[in-house]
Amino acid sequence: MIHANPKILGVRLTMLVYLYRRRLRAHPMQELLAGAGIAVGVALVFGVLLANSSLTSSADQLVHDLDGSARLTLVARSSSGFPERLTETVRRLPGVQIATPVLRQNVTISGPHGSQTIQLIGVTPSLATLGGLAQQELSTGPLLLSGGVALPAGVASAIGAHRGSNVTIAAGGHVHTQIADAVIGGEALKAIAGAPIAVVLLPVAQRLAQRPGRITQLLIEPRPGGDALVSRELRRIADRRLNVEPADYELRLLAVAIKPNSQSTALFSAISVMVGFLLALNAMLLTVPERRRFIAELRMQGYAPPQVLLLLGFQATMLGLLASLAGVALGELLWHTVFHRVPDYLTVAFPVSAAQSLNIATVLLAVACGVLATVLASLSPAFDLRPGRPADAIFREVGGHGELLRPRTVRLAALAGLTLIALVGVLVALAPTLTIFGGVALALATLCLIPAAFSGIVWWFPRLTERSRSGTLIVAVSELRAITTRSIALAAIAGLAVYGSVAIGGTRDDLLRGIEAATAQYHSTADVWVTAGNDVFNTDSFATARLPAKIARVADVRSVRIYRGGLADVGDRRLWVRARPPGDPTMFESSQMVSGNFARADALIRAGGWAAVSSGFADERKLHIGATFELPTPSGIVRPRLAAITTNSGWPAGTITLNGSDYARWW
Repeated sequence: MIHANPKILGVRLTMLVYLYRRRLRAHPMQELLAGAGIAVGVALVFGVLLANSSLTSSADQLVHDLDGSARLTLVARSSSGFPERLTETVRRLPGVQIATPVLRQNVTISGPHGSQTIQLIGVTPSLATLGGLAQQELSTGPLLLSGGVALPAGVASAIGAHRGSNVTIAAGGHVHTQIADAVIGGEALKAIAGAPIAVVLLPVAQRLAQRPGRITQLLIEPRPGGDALVSRELRRIADRRLNVEPADYELRLLAVAIKPNSQSTALFSAISVMVGFLLALNAMLLTVPERRRFIAELRMQGYAPPQVLLLLGFQATMLGLLASLAGVALGELLWHTVFHRVPDYLTVAFPVSAAQSLNIATVLLAVACGVLATVLASLSPAFDLRPGRPADAIFREVGGHGELLRPRTVRLAALAGLTLIALVGVLVALAPTLTIFGGVALALATLCLIPAAFSGIVWWFPRLTERSRSGTLIVAVSELRAITTRSIALAAIAGLAVYGSVAIGGTRDDLLRGIEAATAQYHSTADVWVTAGNDVFNTDSFATARLPAKIARVADVRSVRIYRGGLADVGDRRLWVRARPPGDPTMFESSQMVSGNFARADALIRAGGWAAVSSGFADERKLHIGATFELPTPSGIVRPRLAAITTNSGWPAGTITLNGSDYARWW
């Protein structure tokens, strides 16, 4: 039988609630200040957690909606794709239940109110048999009957299109006009509704992309238990020129691409937790004298130490829960106004959206952080419960020195801070991947060193102002000598603010300076660049035909050179492949050099058979200068040699730099 008013350690639940309500009435502003500090910290943490989880969960949902029940996929290694007739060959394989072709191509779509870079997806009615793209939407809808284009609600809103209106699609250097026959939306398709894609029939996509008879992907559902057999047969057909992957392989590639973003937000979250804790601690310390008197009164009334701890814990937990729930609501508002955008660089390679995914685990994690911070901030008065301390000791104290920090505590904190700094220096030097851990540890070291900084000021300040007779200085020095926990909390908030500004702001400034320098050098080899659409990384291809010759005949044009490039899936990375013509002034940017000799590397890449790769890829493969490595291309597995190691040049998954002749032969 469950009692409506149970006892916990001998204290009725109604008594716990009564005492907390009494406290709220007696000290509303103090509780409000403490709760506000926790709410701010929880809001910042929840906002960034929601942004990260929404990005990954929406990508997962989008892949599921597109691929349906497919478990394997045969994927092209370039945007030129492979022959559509291979579909029938795969369908005849033993163990294959369903095989449906797909063409994906980056295009620019325009409407009455704007334009947007999206991924055009060409499908066939057989996709409905996989349950992909919501079978009920496409199998009988107008899209597959009329040959129009289906736009997600987000894209339609961005360009001002609606059902029945004309939209313009620029692909492969050609411009086409299509009718928007459907707008995809609704709660069931919210991942697609916000994704930068457009869906058309496969023949329409082939015509728009100038890829007649070509596809970029085959989605395959093997018969039950036939996955291994089908994988072997697909690898035989691929002949080392196509990739055989799980149907959700893009999620693996996306995880690598968003790793730097996840790491930076993890550091931001950790600092937010500490700021929220310190704000709450500062507000809690205002109530320490009153709480200590409350504890003394309870003990004199006969409450045992466990019961007193229960009362303190209950009040802290209730405050933490209320403040955390307010922080969750504020964090969701922050997500909608600040954190909801998908980084532009990701949409170049992945059709991802920021559809909100309010995962209960994310909410519980944020609330747990808030409650834990509140409980920890409330522990100070509990030291009056230590064994041997009289119950009424608080009433006998003179001067209220209970909150003073002892010199031994200051020395231990300083030692801990210096140890953390030394440890971080060694760990990051040995394992650069621990940089985010190092950032959090340095923030803790900052907190540990603040009491010692106070002591140093107290020791030096009188000597620097010994000739001054100002009463204000004398009072200030005497106040500084009494280093209290509350003073440390106040200083720690300011210290963390400065640390966060320097660490995060400085990193951002360094990143922007590096990108600006790389961008300037990247484009400095020509005065004018001709590209397709809003092509940030110059990965969208188009047929040049007679275009270079026409441009060369324009007055004052000295020369025309063809730049080649694209995206290539190598292992768990979607690399940005960059290929300049051998006649370019430089093959890559000197500012992006990490390891190697720039002049020699430039000459080797220009001669052919050599490449420069980014540091993450080189470290993953344990490559050194001069080493040979395998590179999957549409022509098969090639083996260039490593001429230099560079930075990522703005693309987090990594880059590989070749000369244009090698790219033309291999891709």
